[in-house]
Amino acid sequence: MDLHTVLIISEHKTDHLILSACLERAAPTRFQLASPNLIRRPLEALLDPSIDAVIMANGPETEYLLRLAQKNNATAPIILLLDEVSPKISAQLREYGAQDYLVRGQLQDQLVHRILDYSIQLKEARDQIQQLSNRDALTGALNRAGFRAHLERAMDRSERYGFNTALLYINVDQFANVNDNYGEADGDLMIKTISRRLINKMRSTDSIARLGGDEFAVVLEDVSSSADVALIAEKMLGSISAPMILSEQQVSVEASIGAAIFPDDGREFPDLVDNARSAMQQAKSVPGGKFIRYSEQLLFDVAGGNSLAAELRNAVRKNQFELHYQPRINLNDGQLVGLEALLRWNHPERGLLCPGEFLSACEDMGLMKTIGYQVIQHACSALIWLAEQGMDHVDVAVNISFSQIQDNRFLEIVKDIVTRSGADASLLEFELTESTILKNPGTIKERMDELRQLGISFSLDDFGTGFSQLSHLTELPINALKIDACFVRDLPRNPHQEAVCTMIIEMAHRLGMLVIAEGAETHEQVEFLRNNNCQQVQGFYYSPAIPLQQLPRFVQEQRFKRRERLFS
Repeated sequence: MDLHTVLIISEHKTDHLILSACLERAAPTRFQLASPNLIRRPLEALLDPSIDAVIMANGPETEYLLRLAQKNNATAPIILLLDEVSPKISAQLREYGAQDYLVRGQLQDQLVHRILDYSIQLKEARDQIQQLSNRDALTGALNRAGFRAHLERAMDRSERYGFNTALLYINVDQFANVNDNYGEADGDLMIKTISRRLINKMRSTDSIARLGGDEFAVVLEDVSSSADVALIAEKMLGSISAPMILSEQQVSVEASIGAAIFPDDGREFPDLVDNARSAMQQAKSVPGGKFIRYSEQLLFDVAGGNSLAAELRNAVRKNQFELHYQPRINLNDGQLVGLEALLRWNHPERGLLCPGEFLSACEDMGLMKTIGYQVIQHACSALIWLAEQGMDHVDVAVNISFSQIQDNRFLEIVKDIVTRSGADASLLEFELTESTILKNPGTIKERMDELRQLGISFSLDDFGTGFSQLSHLTELPINALKIDACFVRDLPRNPHQEAVCTMIIEMAHRLGMLVIAEGAETHEQVEFLRNNNCQQVQGFYYSPAIPLQQLPRFVQEQRFKRRERLFS
């Protein structure tokens, strides 16, 4: 049985002798007396975590010590030793924090042992409840409430003993994508793995807290210099970025770390946390894992970053995203045969924004799934409008991300969108990249087969730019291959690009697939593609992405151009 340490505080030697003998007679043996040296420093003794219970004789200093113990959150139960008891005295002393009392002359062994056992068991239960309420259920790290109490105590110790304490604010980059692409179970596994890796890089005096879904805080007590803080942070960044296995796939993530050091970077809890978070946000604005210490000279617009996040959420709610459409032309007759839907943000103040200005932020915030469904809705509406304009032969292609197609509700939602809109699903095309397919080929194939039953067709985008696996072309229901713009850019002067293009075209024809070239900007490029039997092309040579309402004018201009070529 564990021995519980009991501290006796009394000026009377008789109290010590009687109580010591009483505790020694406990069966089984379960009490031991605290060192007599602690009695000389009663407040420190009350705060000593090794003390399990205190028996304190009532005297002139009792109320003062009880108030100090309360103020400093002493956890050891205090049992008062009184000459006599009255309801008024016992109520008053309990108000000051005493848990129970004993009366001189009534110190029977059984009573003393029972009161001590009960007080210690109650303390252990309270400690366990406090521990659970201050801990993150997933990682076992401190939660927000526990973190605040811990950091405030660390700052008090720093001030009392004259050393520095550093706060590291850590954010896992693009964690929302992991949840979207691999599911919440793998997301939880990643968070637990990162927590363990951080703990392995910490000293025994350091502590860790999980502040949110993808945010941690590490408190480093007694650091000698900012260089030491940077060294620890860099080790943590390296540990976090090491590959881990999720759903039998190797996955790597990076993190951004900001640091603030007490007392130089903030003397109050809110200031220190805000400054560490600000430094983290500055680190996050730089590609790749990065550590930055807070400085008042840091020139960055944290408020602007927060504003962007708020504006993007507002844009999703108000459906401010719209589609522009890049025409796809049949090279045999110059007719419009398809459109690629490209996302734009109609910002109320900054005007029309291209994806490069906001798409990565949407991915970080986990908004792409919602935006993706809005895009499919817009594309189906476009098909209805095209039919009304007499262009009911024109396909509309939509880019689909992995987070969308692996969503369990994707098929159900797409079917609902198509049905409600009344669009012809056979004219709807989903573009997938090789990187999307490689993440989970089996699941992707199953989903593609289900969508094909609705009439939807598929094209493989950016073919040849990644780790091309020819098995995808034979196993997946792919209707078209898209030659990436990087293979078209220097045609016809670049023999390597010529070889790649002709090889892709020949292979697609043999597999019975349509070939679409992207990024055509010159007459020479278009002629090379036409002469090598590429069927369709899109690019600035014909048109950039334009609003849907401008398509009739584009079609009319193309008709005039074809007539001019016929009569020239």
